[in-house]
Amino acid sequence: MSDALTVPVVHLLKAGVLYQNDTPLVWEQILTQQAAIGDYLSVIGLDVVIDRVEGYAYVRQQDSDARDDGVTVPRLVTRHRLSFPVSLMLVLLRGRLAESDADSADPRLMLTRDELVEMVRGFLPPRSNEAQLVDQIDAHIKKLVDLKALRQTKQTGAYEVRRHIKALVDAQALNDFNDLLATYSSAVSATAKDDA
Repeated sequence: MSDALTVPVVHLLKAGVLYQNDTPLVWEQILTQQAAIGDYLSVIGLDVVIDRVEGYAYVRQQDSDARDDGVTVPRLVTRHRLSFPVSLMLVLLRGRLAESDADSADPRLMLTRDELVEMVRGFLPPRSNEAQLVDQIDAHIKKLVDLKALRQTKQTGAYEVRRHIKALVDAQALNDFNDLLATYSSAVSATAKDDA
């Protein structure tokens, strides 16, 4: 591998998702060396995904069908199994990002911890101990920070919704999940009425 590829490839492999605003020099190297980086990563069964409009790049595992040689390469990129509440939050955040994009010129969507809690509270089964529910939601927020879907800001209790969430939850998945959420929300409401 040439020296010109070393820095961008290492950053891509370490970062998970690399944002233009976070590392502008590396971003320029990625754009300049895009074809060579793609060729190099292809050898180890990875594809580089670059979204120039949103300003992020990441690597993903190739589909075994995508390989010309038909060889199945062992997984290098770890898949994360997400709990229902974390998946729910991802979809809700994707919906909020779509609303923000339609209503605001600001490309950044900032939410407070309290807004995140309120956003998801109605979809989770009610609990007699409110503090326990909020602690659970805090754990889900932490998981989203670990997955880099949220980034904690310098302001205490404020989070930025990261743009690559669009790649994690596409428009079709958002519609499918919204239908499922409507059904789930109805079931939770019916259960709450029966318990009352």
